[in-house]
Amino acid sequence: MTAGAVAGLTLLSGLGIGVATASPAAAYAGYCDDRYATVTKTFSGATWTAYLPGYKGDKDCTMGGGAQSSSVGLLQRSLNMCYSEDTGHSLKVDGIFGTKTGNALAAAQRREGITGDGIYGKDSRNHLKWEFTRNASTRCARI
Repeated sequence: MTAGAVAGLTLLSGLGIGVATASPAAAYAGYCDDRYATVTKTFSGATWTAYLPGYKGDKDCTMGGGAQSSSVGLLQRSLNMCYSEDTGHSLKVDGIFGTKTGNALAAAQRREGITGDGIYGKDSRNHLKWEFTRNASTRCARI
């Protein structure tokens, strides 16, 4: 590394600006956006579909307070369908990740035995139950 590069990094560090050092392969996928991911599952010989929060159509994404997208709405719908009776939370499905959504997510996370931090990511996706649909029927299951 050149002396100029070291000086530049030192200046950025002194200003409290972090410098990413992860390789591109280890880079973060992204915030869940309006392009959902689908998961299909077979129950009793019939195929059911769940629509999960996504980032460019990939289910590997994260979101938390302040996020606004159709992915937030998908999370809100599944929390209402699969957890409202257990947690006592009923959410307006508006696509806005506010305090109520964070609290409902944290309660569902705790219910499933994972850290109840109210932030959606890989653990939430893999441990929470999701709304699966087939025709006009709905059921909750893990992916």
